[in-house]
Amino acid sequence: MLHRSGHSIKNQLRYLFFIGLILDMLLLSFIVFYYWKSSIDEALFFSQEETTRQVVQKISDFMNVPLRMNTTNQYFIASHLISLDEPQTAARFFASVMQPADSNVYSFSYGRADGSYFGVRRNKQNQLEFMRSDKETQYHSVYYALDDAFNIRSVTQQLSYFDPRTRDWYTRAEESRYPGFSNVYQHFVMEDLAISAFYPILDTAGKLSGVLGTHITLDKLNRELSEIVKSKGAQAYIFERQTGCLIANSEHEPAFTVGLHGEFHRLNVNEIKNQAIRQAYEHYQEINSAAASKTTENGDFHLKVSAFTEADLDWLIITAIPENSYVKAIHNSFWLILLFSLTILSISGYIGSRKIDQYFQPIDELIHTTHQFSRGDLSCRAKITAANEISILSAAFNQMAAYLEVLINELEQKVAERTEELQKKNQALREAKENLEHASQTDFLTGLFNRRYMMEKLNQAIADFAVNKRGFAVFMADIDFFKKVNDTFGHDCGDCVLRHMSHLFQTALPKNACLSRWGGEEFLLLLPDVSPDAAFAQAEKIRKAIEEYDFPCGKKRLHITLTLGMTMYSEGKSINQVLKEADIAIYNGKHNGRNRTERFSQE
Repeated sequence: MLHRSGHSIKNQLRYLFFIGLILDMLLLSFIVFYYWKSSIDEALFFSQEETTRQVVQKISDFMNVPLRMNTTNQYFIASHLISLDEPQTAARFFASVMQPADSNVYSFSYGRADGSYFGVRRNKQNQLEFMRSDKETQYHSVYYALDDAFNIRSVTQQLSYFDPRTRDWYTRAEESRYPGFSNVYQHFVMEDLAISAFYPILDTAGKLSGVLGTHITLDKLNRELSEIVKSKGAQAYIFERQTGCLIANSEHEPAFTVGLHGEFHRLNVNEIKNQAIRQAYEHYQEINSAAASKTTENGDFHLKVSAFTEADLDWLIITAIPENSYVKAIHNSFWLILLFSLTILSISGYIGSRKIDQYFQPIDELIHTTHQFSRGDLSCRAKITAANEISILSAAFNQMAAYLEVLINELEQKVAERTEELQKKNQALREAKENLEHASQTDFLTGLFNRRYMMEKLNQAIADFAVNKRGFAVFMADIDFFKKVNDTFGHDCGDCVLRHMSHLFQTALPKNACLSRWGGEEFLLLLPDVSPDAAFAQAEKIRKAIEEYDFPCGKKRLHITLTLGMTMYSEGKSINQVLKEADIAIYNGKHNGRNRTERFSQE
């Protein structure tokens, strides 16, 4: 018979399928083998480039922090807005810059051409201390403790003679006359490497007045490198190009050693433990030390050497990407897997050919049942005959069909229940969010807005001014002799005075005014849509109300006065300029006898 003779169309298709399967497998194996190596290299190259890009970006971001601090604050020094000859003013300026800075920024200072030196540093307890070395200290370094309001307190340390003009960051700034970095050096207190970003301050004649410096430690850079490469199992090292000294790395390998007698020694590339990194560095220097980057292979690593030359820094970055172990296993077992695959595919093709007729019938019945179910007949079920995989699939289909039938019937009820639960949770989240936003915007003692909220309102007022040109006034208010109240009657009495004064402010101010506690005994007031005279009259109303009020302190009544500094916003001013003018006005008010409202004057 035709079927038994093996010449049926079904058998011919089976033979062609089997032969085609073998040929396809052989061709596929050849293609996979041919392109395997190039694909692995491409993947490693991409991973190498991405890792290097992330490392370079992280270093750039890390080193831009001190540069931005110098650039942002040099204007106050160059424009003489900060009087360094007044220690308290200088302390507040340098401390206000240092307080929000990153933890690796350990000092922010200014060295003048006459050899005097001012700044703020972080001590070992992460507390801010004011530094001073000038004629009054006989050019000896003196460090002062600062309170929370950046007021100078007691002397914490007195050191020997110090001249900033001898420091590398000062001499480099004097030579270049352009912002940059010093050489890497040993931190004089902590066991860590440090580097200083400098900004030369020139007078109108182009003569160097002094150098602004932001000084950072480099230990944090090691941790950030580790965070970048750990997910890839990679390594990253940073060296000085000229000296070969290690700056930072992701492998927690020390960049320096300290001897028994305190001898400080920086490790260079020949002293590190990582042999692959050493060889990559040597290869880079021998082959093409002037190239921007160079990728090489070394054993199980793909290495890339890149130059980092931002802000006059001359560093080399070496990244190493390991070849994954599974790549080696695939390479070694490729032919064995190919042999087994061909054998299994041949047997599977033969058995499949013999069993195809047997399995087609129940499969067709199952397909018919699924079509009925998909058309909406949820009661139909597949027939189960022999105990084989098709029967298991049919049983699984029947179980799924029964479950879906119940699920569909109960779906509306469950959706309603889940919707109600979700609405309750969303309501709870909204209430929690509103409470959190309110707490983040107000001062806990007085209930007034805090500094952060007021800065947002000032930004908004300046933006509104750019559109509608409506003037607004800013007042800085300071309680006269408030320290004496705290020292005489205690801080509880001082807190009571602050709360009562906040209430008096709110009672006397118009509804569109914005009032915040600026810090300590200081308040900041924003009056929109107001003329200078109207603003001054409003300030006087507040001042007189406080002057006439008897503040309760236990059984006593205190007479408290207030000094206000007023400035009007004009186009082009920044927030810092407005705040500075208000601060100058209040300073003049204090100087002119307190208990008064002082307008800012350019004279």
